Amino acid sequence: MKTQKMKIMLITVLGSLLTGACGMSGQAEEQGKEAEIERTVQWTMESLKELDLDTFNECTDNYVETYYNWFGFPVETEYRIFNELLQPGFKTGKRYRFQRQMAEKVVEELEWEVMDIREESGAAEIDMIITNRNMADAMGYYEISVWEGMIAAEGSGMWQMVSDMADLVNGKEELLAMIDAQEETFTIAVTVTAYREDGGWRLHLDDAFINAFMGNLNRGDYSEEIQERLEQLEKEYEDKLVEWEAGL
Repeated sequence: MKTQKMKIMLITVLGSLLTGACGMSGQAEEQGKEAEIERTVQWTMESLKELDLDTFNECTDNYVETYYNWFGFPVETEYRIFNELLQPGFKTGKRYRFQRQMAEKVVEELEWEVMDIREESGAAEIDMIITNRNMADAMGYYEISVWEGMIAAEGSGMWQMVSDMADLVNGKEELLAMIDAQEETFTIAVTVTAYREDGGWRLHLDDAFINAFMGNLNRGDYSEEIQERLEQLEKEYEDKLVEWEAGL
């Protein structure tokens, strides 16, 4: 298994994690569209930092679709981010607590600044600077621990990897500790788009915006030090497989 495949697997596992308040007030209307848009941006980012997901959904297009069974009853609702936290009835258990803790870690150090707003014909572009804890490197250190576990385990080490992935889904305290220990920050300039709907504004959650406020979590661009260590571990694992297969 190559490091890129491992990285994609980790991102996929966490990715499964890990709509009124944004209407126009009289004051915002008097101040103009730019002030109204900036107010929506502030509502969106503040609700994100507080994990007030109801308000966040009102201010964004996080909602994707509701799925129904044969009898016409809703069985699942899909969201772009925090999907599992927003499912009806998914409010208890170790898995939910871990997902909630992960979400809290993701937004804990989140900061933002609106630099410029351009509006025309019901559409807007908002230039922002977003800073957050470098979540990618935190995931990098966790990936290192997964490779080390595979190398240290008996046999091919694949069952150890499967176990680590299952633990990650159900709640992995080790990952939370690695995130807490991550002191490096990630800052990026991003242009966010917004559109008028139902008398207010909604922010579009594209990949670049999501990655920016999630601390580069979805891109997985590790630091040079982490990447070098992963390449070393990959080579060690390949050597382990050769020895293991020779002993069969």
